[in-house]
Amino acid sequence: MRRRGTSRRGTPAVALAVALAALGAGCGGSDAPESVGSPQPRTTTGAQRPPAQGTVLAAVAALPGGRYLTGELTSGIVREQRTGPVLARLALATGGQRGLLGLAAAPDGRTIWASYTAADGGRLVVERLRPSPRRRVWTGPVGTALATGGHLLYDDARDVLLIGVGDLQDPSKVTDPDAPNGKLLALDPDGPADQAPVVLSLGWNNPFAFARTPGGTVWVVDNAPGERPERIARGTTGGGPPDRVTELRGTTAASGVVALGERTLAVCGVVSGRLDRYDYETDTAIWRRGGVLDDDCRYGVTQLTDGRLAVSGARGIHVIDRPGGPTP
Repeated sequence: MRRRGTSRRGTPAVALAVALAALGAGCGGSDAPESVGSPQPRTTTGAQRPPAQGTVLAAVAALPGGRYLTGELTSGIVREQRTGPVLARLALATGGQRGLLGLAAAPDGRTIWASYTAADGGRLVVERLRPSPRRRVWTGPVGTALATGGHLLYDDARDVLLIGVGDLQDPSKVTDPDAPNGKLLALDPDGPADQAPVVLSLGWNNPFAFARTPGGTVWVVDNAPGERPERIARGTTGGGPPDRVTELRGTTAASGVVALGERTLAVCGVVSGRLDRYDYETDTAIWRRGGVLDDDCRYGVTQLTDGRLAVSGARGIHVIDRPGGPTP
């Protein structure tokens, strides 16, 4: 493959469905004690005006020079920044956790991909938007009202696209290696639309929020239905179930996560409405929630090339400085 580089936990089902329909991310908890500080003052840079009423910016991706892409959940509009030129208008199937779900870009910004539920049949698809002409990379399963997944990440070290697929409201298939349900998948960015993805891990409820550390480890913050706990676990297990699992307390409903280091994550939550810091303790092999990094994170978060974080919240997109403290 060609290298690009520089060239539904605790919340009643009805209420949860309403909350997730409003943001289209995931539904979402540590068996270890939590130490949570007060919200830290937020330093905003280049803040954008709030989105129009009803607009949910469910997809954010980094571009060179500290810039970023935004994707609107129900309109299918992809822009540079929040108010920049329209790069694409995607024909969507919407409702619940369906719509424009993910954006990814190569480090040089010349290649851009989107994941969304397509109007023609409602299938979860991945498409290359730039360079022109647009091209379908993968045609996946039909999306569902809950647990569709659809977050997208380009791993330039391996030249693959990673996509999380939820259980599609059929949890019996999450351990079936031949079904996409409940999987973290790898796609060939140059492959055909009917390509067979590589299963990186299985057994997830909705692996919508995942991130790659600088060293290459992929961590997933898995949402959970009913009374099952949410969890953080490693996402690249050679096609097996999640490992290094930490079960979380409470309900976050993770909609995004950024790896601030090998053992530090920033987790955005639909239900929590916060950006929380989690640190991995090597002696206990668990993740502990350490504090609040931002008090308005609902729809997603990404780390920009200058180290700052672009945060999508109820008040629109804002950019915060990289959190201080050790990020080993």
